[in-house]
Amino acid sequence: MTESDPLTVLATRLRDATGFAPIEPVHNDIGSMADAYTIQAINRRHWIDEGREQTGYKVAFTTIESQEHFGTSEPVYGTLFRDMQFENGSTLPSDRLAKPMLEGEIVMELSADLPGDALDPETVRAAIGAIFPALEVPDSSVSGQIDAVDMAADNAAAAGYVLGDRHPLELDFDLASIGLTMVRNGKVVDSGVSAICMGSPLNVLIWLAGALAAAGTPLRAGQIVFAGSLIPIIPAKPGDTFEAAVEDLGTVSCEFPAE
Repeated sequence: MTESDPLTVLATRLRDATGFAPIEPVHNDIGSMADAYTIQAINRRHWIDEGREQTGYKVAFTTIESQEHFGTSEPVYGTLFRDMQFENGSTLPSDRLAKPMLEGEIVMELSADLPGDALDPETVRAAIGAIFPALEVPDSSVSGQIDAVDMAADNAAAAGYVLGDRHPLELDFDLASIGLTMVRNGKVVDSGVSAICMGSPLNVLIWLAGALAAAGTPLRAGQIVFAGSLIPIIPAKPGDTFEAAVEDLGTVSCEFPAE
């Protein structure tokens, strides 16, 4: 593609936008979800060429309710980078996040490549080396009424994440029944179970492996995958402190700076 190609132009506009200086939705300028992922791939390659280290992927819209709300029948994925990761318990930088949201998630770390499509559950589970309790912090560069196409083009609003302790995945560990309780400023605000994410985070990983294999960018050992929020997304306000307590996996927390 040339620099004047319409998708390259849109990719540049999205790459230069931030939550502080967002652009209007791009779905009217894009022909399909495939075009949206082409835009994401253009920007991913640009960022990697600039030296950013890819750490894995996030998957959004892993519940029927979220898919219906954003006008899609399947999830949307985005790319994660090392500079998006913040320390557990840290205060997040105010200059990086304009209108951050907060999600409580389960993260899977791969110990083997998943290069193929239509993988069976046993193969995919065997490739999970460890799991983490985690917080994800989306922050969109697109303003207004967005849909799934905008999300895919905008790298699924990936902006930041926090990982808790790493736990090797035991053979008898049930990925579908992990409970999470979210505490905001010392008070419980919501709770959920990992089965809400397509029945199990394992199913999310199976879907992502197939989607990435079809796109020619298969999952690799060492990458992490965010499986979708176990609770409804929470708008984060200045000064908010969040802690997610995850059954059998411990806690993970962060604080948003006061104004």
